[in-house]
Amino acid sequence: MPKTKHASQGGRTPVGSRYKNSYTARKVLCGRVVDFSYTTSDKFNFEQWFQALGWRDYFQINAPYNVEIVREFYSNLTNVGYSCNDKLELKTRVNTIVIKFDDQILGNILGVPNVGSKFFETKKWSEDHELVLEDCLRVFYPNENVFGGMAKPTNLLSAEHRLLHHITATQILPTSGGHEKMSYQDLYIMWHIVNGKPLNLPHLIMENMVRASSKVEDAFPYGMVITKIISHFGIVIRNEVPSRIDVGDIYNASSPKRMRWKRVHNTNEGCVWLPNEGGRRRRRVEGEGAEEERAAQLPRQALTPQMQPRYSSSSNSYYGGFYGRNEKIAYQAGQP
Repeated sequence: MPKTKHASQGGRTPVGSRYKNSYTARKVLCGRVVDFSYTTSDKFNFEQWFQALGWRDYFQINAPYNVEIVREFYSNLTNVGYSCNDKLELKTRVNTIVIKFDDQILGNILGVPNVGSKFFETKKWSEDHELVLEDCLRVFYPNENVFGGMAKPTNLLSAEHRLLHHITATQILPTSGGHEKMSYQDLYIMWHIVNGKPLNLPHLIMENMVRASSKVEDAFPYGMVITKIISHFGIVIRNEVPSRIDVGDIYNASSPKRMRWKRVHNTNEGCVWLPNEGGRRRRRVEGEGAEEERAAQLPRQALTPQMQPRYSSSSNSYYGGFYGRNEKIAYQAGQP
């Protein structure tokens, strides 16, 4: 018999309610989109890295999402997999419909392979003897005196690696809080990405879902991914006001500037990104953590057709076209 482990806390769900009362104040992280036309023109390797792993389409997901549905998804989330063979299978209920999925099903939904390492640990390094911690650190801190217990500050990373960490912490394994330091999990994922080593992304997403639902106050990640999941199972949400990403949720030419980097011309290398004066010592990076700090409970206004990014959104039918009524976006000064 499979071992059932409840992944959520906060007491029972009140009769007639979608989710536990304790979930009401918890924010929802929608996810991010990568504009590969920008990263390629700026000679960043993101598209090449993600294409090699079969992840490119994952970073193009741009779907409406509903905060109430996301909370309901996590409130009913349980792990019904077999612990003896590291088999992770999640079950939840949305709109009275029970759904179950494993990493293979989730991989099919997201269009990414379910192969590679399943390492998931934020507080300690992998026990793989072929993966030496100090060697991995030198990839990202080539000019530093690296050692196993170092703090791994992100303001010492190159512009490309700084952006990669931000993408990792907002779209691969989103968590609440700032991005001033790398965790062991961040380092592990980033090393695999830049070296083209396979990672089981669907499994990592599922592990992070379980982790988020087991916390008391953390935000709920993967708003747009959850839309894809419930759409796959034929669940149609009606009479709901959806939210969409705004321009600050797209990684584009403005992203390095918000992280206090500037583009300068180098005679030998052409245009390169360098930190602004004092940027390496800046403790808090402008724009980082902004997604977590926004009040995601309120519906976001949709992009106008002229502003809409060129990314597929096959999940539009999920809302039966309802979101088409709101086609405005408010640009806010300083928005990341």
